[in-house]
Amino acid sequence: MRKDSTPRDMLLDRRVVERNIRKGIVTREEYDTFLRELGDTADNAETITAKLGEDDVVDAVDDEEDDEEETDDAEG
Repeated sequence: MRKDSTPRDMLLDRRVVERNIRKGIVTREEYDTFLRELGDTADNAETITAKLGEDDVVDAVDDEEDDEEETDDAEG
């Protein structure tokens, strides 16, 4: 949330605005106006690349399954 948020901005926060509209605290028209007045901040976006350790997770799951199979064979 922006540091310069006013209480009105908080009422229009997308996480609570539907509840505030139902309660009559803000109107749908007021919310629509608020959305239209928001600036486009797409130019501020930064692209990042991340490597997710999916192979490590799969290996760990495979190891656990192998351990379970060994335990089942020993019990059976």
